Amino acid sequence: MPRKTYSEQFKRDAVAVYENSMEGTFNSIAADLGINRNSLANWVDKYGTGKRARRSREQAHAQQVSDAERIRQLEKKLAIAEEERDILRKATVYFTKEMNS
Repeated sequence: MPRKTYSEQFKRDAVAVYENSMEGTFNSIAADLGINRNSLANWVDKYGTGKRARRSREQAHAQQVSDAERIRQLEKKLAIAEEERDILRKATVYFTKEMNS
């Protein structure tokens, strides 16, 4: 089977498709383009800008920030619930003493 040669522009376009797709994998994009997965991986190494990796890191950082914010909110709710519980315990003790007197 003869080896296919692709133009540099095709290679760069394939890399752009990969970098602009967050869901696409090497396998799925290579299959869509009708090329070998390893060829695409090599082209990404050669022509890639790292855009996808940066975007992935930025999303991971945003997720960490939102997780930290969610934890902060949950801790605040927990503190309120504990305070309400303590008030109810004190009220129970108070009213129990009043009824026994």
